[in-house]
Order: sequence, then C-alpha cells, then structure tokens
Amino acid sequence: MYSTRFTFLLLLCLIIPFSLRLMKYEPYPAVLLPSGPQTVKKTQGSIRMEFKQVFGLNPNNNWKRIEPKEFMHPAPAAYLTNLTLKNMGFKELKPHLFNGRYALVNHFFRFHRGGATNSNTEDLRDWLKGRLAKSGYQTSKIRVSTYVNTISTANGEITKKELKEEKYYDLD
Repeated sequence: MYSTRFTFLLLLCLIIPFSLRLMKYEPYPAVLLPSGPQTVKKTQGSIRMEFKQVFGLNPNNNWKRIEPKEFMHPAPAAYLTNLTLKNMGFKELKPHLFNGRYALVNHFFRFHRGGATNSNTEDLRDWLKGRLAKSGYQTSKIRVSTYVNTISTANGEITKKELKEEKYYDLD
C-alpha cells in the first residue's frame, strides 16, 4: 500500500516537469528526465543521417570546409556542432510564457527567453572573425551547410548524398 502511494506521489511530482519539457519550457533548476540515444528511422532498407558542416572563404574566394578541431582550439571540437545547431549563436528572442506577467514564472524560465543583444552579437562576430583569421580564412562570411546521407543498411554504403540547406552569415 505504501509503495502505491509513493509511486503515485512521485508520478505527480514528475508529470509537471515532463509536460513542460514536452512543450520545450523546462524550468531551471529542473529535474532532468532521461532521454537516451536518438533513434534512427529505417525505411526500405536505408537510413537517412543529417549533419552540418561549416565553411569559410579561403584567400582565393573558394569555400573550404573548416576543420572543427583547428577552428575551436582550445575548446572541444564538438562545441562547433552545438554552435551550428543553435544558429551559430545568432538566436532570436522567444516569447515569454504568459507574456511575462508572473514574476515566479519569469524566474524559472529565465534561460529560455534570452535573445542576443547588440553587444553580444558584436562580441560573437568578433570571436568568429578572430577564429576565421587564425585559421587562414576571410573574415567576411561563414556558411553552414546541412547535408543528408542515405545509407544502405544491407552493406553500410552511402547510396545518396544531398544538400538540404545552406545558411550564410555575414560577419561585417
């Protein structure tokens, strides 16, 4: 009987953060729920993998892929992936929950509403320009390309490569 009550109480305590996480409004500090590895959908004997690559203009005005390890040093190279997934840091303001009317709600969701200010954007542009110059690229533009590879599950070979999207960021 006690375990049933405890289980029900635990369910009530965790259902609120879970429902907020489903709506992409997880409060801070939060009870982080386990999410596990991503799943891959298999269709007709193949899977589709999406990945992003960052390109810079070399001195000859040709786009060349930027090596993450060299570009991000001394930070880990994996941080470049996070940067590309978040629009290279040039994020837009998100609407406030309940239009910002409740102070307690604003406090819990303070990390979800932060947009880039003008000084933050300038700092980011300067940082990216410095990294590009250090790697031997022009500092005017950067390109993020999203590619989709179709891989055969029978033999593991890439059967199709396609460009899904390209975004250009002007740094001047």
